[in-house]
Amino acid sequence: MWDLLWTVAPLALASAITPTLFALQVLVVSGPSPRTQGRAVILGAGGVFVLLFALVLGGLSQLPDAGTGQTSTAEYVIEGVCGLVLVAVAIWLLRPHPRADARMEEKVKGYAAHASPWMFVGLAAYMTATDFSSFLVLIPALHDVTSSSVAMLEKAVVVGLLLLFAMLPVLAPPLAVQLAGERGVRMLRRTYAAVMGHQLEVMGAVALIVGAVLLYRGFVALI
Repeated sequence: MWDLLWTVAPLALASAITPTLFALQVLVVSGPSPRTQGRAVILGAGGVFVLLFALVLGGLSQLPDAGTGQTSTAEYVIEGVCGLVLVAVAIWLLRPHPRADARMEEKVKGYAAHASPWMFVGLAAYMTATDFSSFLVLIPALHDVTSSSVAMLEKAVVVGLLLLFAMLPVLAPPLAVQLAGERGVRMLRRTYAAVMGHQLEVMGAVALIVGAVLLYRGFVALI
């Protein structure tokens, strides 16, 4: 299992860098209804991630290399295609998007003032479902799990850790507030101020780096 964890660890870390979801949760937990709305954000994001994991794992488990522990052509194709799309997504993210972050902040603050928790479930689900870069990073990691020959229980542990890392942007802010109270809120606001206005650039940089690595690993191996 440790070899499998070592293999998926870089992709797990990359999937945790999701500034948009982090920014949403920071605005929520520093707002008027932090607990109720914060749980709603976790529910919305978690529901989409669980559904994604179930669909991807179900599909990948049907490949001929499932459970073999061997490197296959399917692995190179998955890495190459995900890398190519990630590079394309990165190019789009790194292009100028005037006021995109400010519009999102204004919208979320407006919702926080009067919206029901279900609005935040839907908003978090939508933002998660449209975060293609995180999905594309996770697919090769999930393929590493299905193709591994380790026991099913060990695979379940690795999948659970992948899910935990993917959810860190929405789990960390409520945890910080729970542990540190108002000091945690101030810390989150400082972090938010540092990343706000550069969310798309951060996501684009991560997508470009991971995409280039996957593209190289996938297509070079096929040549």
